[in-house]
Amino acid sequence: NEFLLYNARACIPGFYRDTLIFALFLGAKKDGSSYAAEELDFLTVLSSDAVMAIQNAWLFEDLSDQFTKNKNLFFQTTLALAGAIEAKDPYTQGHTARVAQYSLLLLEELGARGLVQRQELERLRENLRIAAFLHDIGKIGVPESILNKNGFLTESERVEIEKHPLIGVSILNNVDEFKEPILGVKYHHERFDGKGYPERLKGDQIPFIARIVAVADVYDAITTDRPYRRGLPKEQALAVIEQEKGKQFFPE
Repeated sequence: NEFLLYNARACIPGFYRDTLIFALFLGAKKDGSSYAAEELDFLTVLSSDAVMAIQNAWLFEDLSDQFTKNKNLFFQTTLALAGAIEAKDPYTQGHTARVAQYSLLLLEELGARGLVQRQELERLRENLRIAAFLHDIGKIGVPESILNKNGFLTESERVEIEKHPLIGVSILNNVDEFKEPILGVKYHHERFDGKGYPERLKGDQIPFIARIVAVADVYDAITTDRPYRRGLPKEQALAVIEQEKGKQFFPE
């Protein structure tokens, strides 16, 4: 209103791409001083975080209702959620789509070898595809300073990033249609030898779709550029995975 505009001493806009989501109006400071540049910089960063939070909230709010109306629209929303991860962590752009592609290829190969029953393939395809696209959704709750760090993580930073599977579960847990895909989100960092996280599951305790996402996730991480190193050739990635057979990954 006019009173708000007249009394404002600063205005911080909150944009999502080209769309104005909100504006943060600041009144006079109690001590009468002007706003310092570092204060305005901090509020600008806060505004950006608030925009992403609002966008994510709008996306999550729509998920359950839209699924019953249109299955394709539900999957498009899944893609939008995956896009929200990549908007926060630019180094993972394209990562979720590639992990989904590799996961589905692995599933087809397992089916061709008779390791997955034909009648199970269709159900698994849908759940695996959603799980792969959303496996890192919990990174929305991890500070960008950790996600985008140009170097190795400290122990405390590693603890923070290892929270992302459980954050992902808390985001998706209230949508019934995510009941099976959540297994891939929650357990894709578990290891065959029981040394993974978040629950240190071992061997057959690890859900099937999580085993597949784990291999696809690591393959893509090795072969693409990261903040701290260049991507390696696919032959080296396959060699690493072969070495980890029976340790990090299921032998099959």
